[in-house]
Amino acid sequence: MDKQQVIQDEQDVVFKDFTHELGFNIAQRIVEKVKERQLKSVGVRILLDELLIFQYLMDGKTEDKWLKRKEKTVLDSGHSSLYVFFHQDEYSDWLEDNHYAVCGGGFPIIINGEVRGVIGVSGLKHDEDHELLTETLQEFV
Repeated sequence: MDKQQVIQDEQDVVFKDFTHELGFNIAQRIVEKVKERQLKSVGVRILLDELLIFQYLMDGKTEDKWLKRKEKTVLDSGHSSLYVFFHQDEYSDWLEDNHYAVCGGGFPIIINGEVRGVIGVSGLKHDEDHELLTETLQEFV
């Protein structure tokens, strides 16, 4: 995954509408893929219009702090958390701030050009979190 692919993902993964049910279906698909591929347990969190519409911590996950940090990173930057990782020079204040996660796994829910929420995955290597997330999102747009 490189800078250009991350930017392309943000341009490609946009929605005309995003319902709670769609969020549930996306999250369910992410969990299915983790199980099918026998990956480590992950947490999935979806925030839409400041409302938590989904959170699931697979067996073995005991906290959601990384999901919340990735969420804040996306909301405050307007970009995926992997974008922020690749542009650390612009977000250097966030590197030592434990409210942010300068790593992959958080992705904006963009509806009609506006960031309206976040989908986060945490539990794998950060670039794998991002890849799993964007691969799944592309199935739904």
